[in-house]
Amino acid sequence: MIITVTLNAALDITYEVPDLVPNASHRVSAVRQRAGGKGINVASVLSAFGVPVTATGLAGGGIGADIRADLDARAVRHAAAAARADAPSTSSPPRRVTRRSSTSQAPRCPRASGGYSCRCWIS
Repeated sequence: MIITVTLNAALDITYEVPDLVPNASHRVSAVRQRAGGKGINVASVLSAFGVPVTATGLAGGGIGADIRADLDARAVRHAAAAARADAPSTSSPPRRVTRRSSTSQAPRCPRASGGYSCRCWIS
């Protein structure tokens, strides 16, 4: 049994177009999505060849549910841990960057430069 670990699973989205023409507008003819990430990709290939494999890692929220559903549809055995909805975030909040005039007295973010200031989104 091989176990793969994907700590940063992704939902890969592919947009199909009939022809790719430089400098032209394109209409999407189909949209496909499938679970991805290094470990998931390896587990998918091994499973297709009949090798016993289990894909593990983190897959929380709505996208995590889509990832698990895709793995089920492709018959890839998985044991992905779903993150709790109320778990505190370890990442910085999203930031909005706005252009300030040189006469503006708004406080400057220490990470801002060139007349731009950051403001955290509060949810």
